[in-house]
Amino acid sequence: MGLNVPWGRYGIHGTNNPSSIGRSASHGCIRMRNKDVEDLYRYIKIDTPVTIWGGIFGPFGNGFRILIPGDRGADVFEVQKRMKRMGYYLGYIDGIYGEEMKYYVIKYRKDNNLTLTHDIDLEFYKALNIQLFE
Repeated sequence: MGLNVPWGRYGIHGTNNPSSIGRSASHGCIRMRNKDVEDLYRYIKIDTPVTIWGGIFGPFGNGFRILIPGDRGADVFEVQKRMKRMGYYLGYIDGIYGEEMKYYVIKYRKDNNLTLTHDIDLEFYKALNIQLFE
């Protein structure tokens, strides 16, 4: 089975290494016990909506990562949404840190007197008022 998101595709599949389930051991695929994925397959139809709950911090469930051009994911998607609401991102919200987003990151940094870098780091998250809290 597969899962499509704006920034890529991920597999939902069984594994012969059950100790890897629930750990960051692949490039984003969702691993399940073989018998569980076989059972799930019987009930799921194409285009079934899927929601993945990433914990109390949503796309930042593992904390903040420093984002650099080329990164993809729910955290990039969230930064794009926040920048767009603030009028600092005019591109397509797709969860991909591409060239267009790079331009707007620099513009935002200049306009807000932040360190000039393409990185989306703790300084940038703070300026966007993206905070982790319990």
